Amino acid sequence: MLPLPHEMVVGGIYLSPLFVAAVIGVVLANVSGSLLNRYRLTQYFFYPPLVMLSMAVIYTLFIGTFIFGS
Repeated sequence: MLPLPHEMVVGGIYLSPLFVAAVIGVVLANVSGSLLNRYRLTQYFFYPPLVMLSMAVIYTLFIGTFIFGS
């Protein structure tokens, strides 16, 4: 396992791993939401925006735990 730094530097700006995991989680949730909309599976949800928010939280949790976790 490679040691990961506690902070990431992008263009001289320090970013926390949680912020990076949250950005990746939101992007993955948007991709998943687009696929669900394309195949018309969101019609089975009571409130689809809440499902998208919960998917973003779940993706962020998994990415933060398994990729950036120590």
